[in-house]
Amino acid sequence: MSAIAETAARKILKGKAAQYQPTDPYYDYTVNERGKTKKQKRPLPPGLTKQEEKILRKVRKRAHYLDKGMNLCGFRVGWTFWIGIIPGLGDVVDATLNYTLVVAPARKLDIPQSLLSKMLVNNAVSAGLGFVPVAGDIALAAWKANSRNAHLLEAYLAQLVGERGGADIAVAHAPAHVGKGYGATGSTGTR
Repeated sequence: MSAIAETAARKILKGKAAQYQPTDPYYDYTVNERGKTKKQKRPLPPGLTKQEEKILRKVRKRAHYLDKGMNLCGFRVGWTFWIGIIPGLGDVVDATLNYTLVVAPARKLDIPQSLLSKMLVNNAVSAGLGFVPVAGDIALAAWKANSRNAHLLEAYLAQLVGERGGADIAVAHAPAHVGKGYGATGSTGTR
């Protein structure tokens, strides 16, 4: 009976957690005709400059490994989860990594203050959740601030490409779950 309850709880929890998680910034997941899940690197939006491509690729990859790089009992977790388990120091290190590996490279693109504020709020929520023992670490694993920030940056760059003249291309490649105004409606999605 306990095994059935555990399996049911895991399915319910996984479904609820997936509802609030951002999608993987580095990979797209597809299911083939046999039901197997296959991952492929997400293509970069066309129309980006070489510097924008380089920084977006770097931010996506780092966000993936910090937030979703490993599988733990069916849940995707990354280095921020494992580092955050260490009380106090882990949370400080996690916040520092979030900033230096994701937000700082994005700042090199001269992003607007409103986007920077959204990214820093994501990091602040992540740091705040991390200071709550156990439950905070679990919530932090679902929040995935780095993936949210990578999606915000990608949506902003797609909007920028649209303003430079590639509007049709940019809209087609903007992350669907981010919304207009590079994240005005939030950055939650599935998977």
